[in-house]
Amino acid sequence: MNTAPAPASSPAAAQVPTPAPALSGVKRRHLILAGGVLAVVVVAGGALAWLLAPEAASAGSFSRAIDAHLAADEAARDKLLCLSNLPYQKEEIRVASYDSSTRQWLDALVRSELYTGPVEQSSGGWIAQSQFVYTLAAPGKAALRGDKLCVAKGVKVASVSGYEQVRELGGQQVAMATAKLALTDEAAWLAKSADRALILERLPHGDLEVQLPLALVDKQWQVTDRVQLNQAAMAMAAAIGQSPAVQGAGMLDKLKSVFSFGGHPLVGKWQAPRGNVLEFTRDSVIENGKVTKGTFTTEGNVVTLAPEGAGGTVMRISLSNNNNTAQVSLGGMRVGTLQRVRD
Repeated sequence: MNTAPAPASSPAAAQVPTPAPALSGVKRRHLILAGGVLAVVVVAGGALAWLLAPEAASAGSFSRAIDAHLAADEAARDKLLCLSNLPYQKEEIRVASYDSSTRQWLDALVRSELYTGPVEQSSGGWIAQSQFVYTLAAPGKAALRGDKLCVAKGVKVASVSGYEQVRELGGQQVAMATAKLALTDEAAWLAKSADRALILERLPHGDLEVQLPLALVDKQWQVTDRVQLNQAAMAMAAAIGQSPAVQGAGMLDKLKSVFSFGGHPLVGKWQAPRGNVLEFTRDSVIENGKVTKGTFTTEGNVVTLAPEGAGGTVMRISLSNNNNTAQVSLGGMRVGTLQRVRD
């Protein structure tokens, strides 16, 4: 019996590669674990970079900073929400018959059920004068905080601007924010008062608008101290003034103006209601050639002038947003409007 020879292997068959051995289960798990760790590292790195990044200047960050400031500072809230133009802590307030502006104000509080009266009485003495007596009612007592009449328990930011104009000051980012505020926990007597608008107008910031300096501190925007910020600006201006690299006339004045957050914005001439012109300088007010020295303090858009010497009446002047008009108050009562005179 003939045996056929075995066929020779073809070249193609000889070149077929041997398949690589499959990964073991242990190795596969190690690769999956390594990939997962790498993904976690990448995600964690991105999250850490986000957490370490400074807070951006925005409506949200500025609103948060101002809300936190007003929530923590009771004195700042009282300046916005409380009236101190009269001795509200007294059981009775007596008003002379000729003082029509005070009587009109107290009449509004009577309509709001905070006071009762008025009862007309004679002052007695050698020269008898007619007085009107207003008596503090129970709702009026409940509305007091100390000696102040308050309209709400708090405020919050309704809208804010200024985050578009961040500046660099001594290596720190700063800005001046203008915030429109809304009342929170409004007093029940105010909410139902027919004179609500009139009462709100008498607040120190009758338009519920404030200007506050903000700085980026520890990578978060915070309300900062106006005086310190202005001092830092002046120090920076002085340092630059000593540098030979600074060129151009008026550079220091321009720099001081840019960073002046606590200055005196009344400087210049203003026309009073009767047509006469008042001129404000850094430390005085001039009317018909008469110079009255005084101390000016600025808080937001409100300037307070305290005249030198005894007997002077403190003047509070609230400027409009464009600084072209100003409301003047004497003894807590509004007496007129000033109009800026442009040269």
